[in-house]
Amino acid sequence: MKRINEYKKLFSIEEIDLKDLKKKYRSLVKDWHPDKFQADDEKFAEAELKSQQIIDGYHFLISIAPETKEAN
Repeated sequence: MKRINEYKKLFSIEEIDLKDLKKKYRSLVKDWHPDKFQADDEKFAEAELKSQQIIDGYHFLISIAPETKEAN
């Protein structure tokens, strides 16, 4: 449950809706993609970590979404 809440907070969502989640995911990845930062920039390491969290969170939330469970 803690993991779900962390990812919901990361994506700033209350309910898991695939359409909204996808929009938030794309926006966050665009903002935090490591290619936006220079390798010597202090934000580069943070961006790498944050982008990995975003990807992991997206895949996790997709897997537990009600729409995904219904489709399977």
